[in-house]
Amino acid sequence: MDVLANVPANAVVRDVVSGVMTKADLPGVAEDGGVRRHYTGEELYLILRQDLINDRTPGGAVLQENEIAARYGVSRTPVREALQRLHQDNLIGRKGRFYTVVQPPLERIRELYEFREAIEASTIVLCCRRASEETLEQIRAIVEEQQDAADQKRFYDYERLDALFHVAIANGGDNRLLTHQLEVSYDQIWFSKVGNLVSLQEYSVDGTIAEHRRIADALIRRKEDVAKAEMISHLRAAIDVSERSAGPRGKRGKKPRG
Repeated sequence: MDVLANVPANAVVRDVVSGVMTKADLPGVAEDGGVRRHYTGEELYLILRQDLINDRTPGGAVLQENEIAARYGVSRTPVREALQRLHQDNLIGRKGRFYTVVQPPLERIRELYEFREAIEASTIVLCCRRASEETLEQIRAIVEEQQDAADQKRFYDYERLDALFHVAIANGGDNRLLTHQLEVSYDQIWFSKVGNLVSLQEYSVDGTIAEHRRIADALIRRKEDVAKAEMISHLRAAIDVSERSAGPRGKRGKKPRG
């Protein structure tokens, strides 16, 4: 099941399902992973966006135009265009003359995941009740694809599959209003770089996949209470990871010990 799409962030949910252009489809990417010249700014934007996540680039990393131009074998013009697009998406910021990778803001993470908990605590129960066996098996298959992506260090695909996993559960609940609200939250998650939790120091890829497996198993067994509890625990873990990665200074209302 090839469901991934390398497309602009605000289409993360819609295009991850429809499967349009991927990085491998771009004319500047060789089949063996080598780099060819003549990228447009749009093409380089798509490639940089994917590579920043695949490389698990940490927040605060400096992006210099000349280094990017040398790495991809292009002039600085498409590099500037690509960086401007990434800046518009709030994936990178400015620090003096240079662009830097944005650190996911802790308060934003907390707000969005608390909102998601309110939505997904309902969608997973409805999915238990209403989803067909075929739909539940598709949800399980997404987890296995996510494992494959992690094993191959394709973290851009890994995060897209993460989004698809949660939206597939909402679709299984057959409530269009709830699904729409979840899709809107994912648009905001991606634009604020909250979606790139994989870049955080305390983030565990294996732990996240294990949580997804427990959720999928509870769905297949139609255990509503278990599935709901696993989902809530999973979403709260994202906030916990963010707080631990931020350290004492990033925690609201807490002061460093000393």
